[in-house]
Amino acid sequence: MIVDGATGHAMRSLRLLLEAYAGCELPQWDLFASNVRVVRVEPGAVLFSAGEHNPYIYFVQRGLFRAQMLSEGRLTTVFFPEEGDVLASMSALGVDGVRRVASRGLHPRSETLRAAVEAETVHTVTAIEPGLLLRVNYRVIDHLSTQHLQWARLITTIALMHATTLQADAGWLRATPEQRYRSLLREHPGLVQRVTQRDLASFLNITDVALSRIAKRVRGESLQADDGSGISVTAGAPS
Repeated sequence: MIVDGATGHAMRSLRLLLEAYAGCELPQWDLFASNVRVVRVEPGAVLFSAGEHNPYIYFVQRGLFRAQMLSEGRLTTVFFPEEGDVLASMSALGVDGVRRVASRGLHPRSETLRAAVEAETVHTVTAIEPGLLLRVNYRVIDHLSTQHLQWARLITTIALMHATTLQADAGWLRATPEQRYRSLLREHPGLVQRVTQRDLASFLNITDVALSRIAKRVRGESLQADDGSGISVTAGAPS
């Protein structure tokens, strides 16, 4: 992993993104920008690991990553951060309000929020492709949010985006593995092409063999309905 100072072009792109989230210009941008770093990673490099204290927010500029967590004694792929994603270990940011409520048992699932109380990550994030990210310590944004409503609005919007994504994922997880696979092909075919069959099977929580059967069935239907466009359907990159 290589960490450098951010370039002017990278910061301009990031400013456009964050001001779109905030819906306004962000004051004291120079203070924020001085704390941003560029992180470059090669395939296989670990960005952060479960159990670590990692108080950073990452803005994915280039590349694809695999986020995994331990489930029933094995690592399971839970999502694939990619270009345009805002990536952070929410439990490791050490948000005072979350820690206060969870530590006092004021939330019905306080016991499951141990990682947030201890400010630890719950995911291990690994690069699948060469990646470039912009990184900033959450405390910088938190400080600015106490000074300016615009930065507080930015945090709220990012949090709401995260919650909206989780709600969509919860509905998606109620479907069968085959239904989820078909949904990925329709809505995110590029992702299917970029990940290995093993990672895709882990993401769908099925075996490689089961995924091969599903992909073969879907591919057969596609061939039968082929209109001569030449579009093919595949299960993902080779393992």
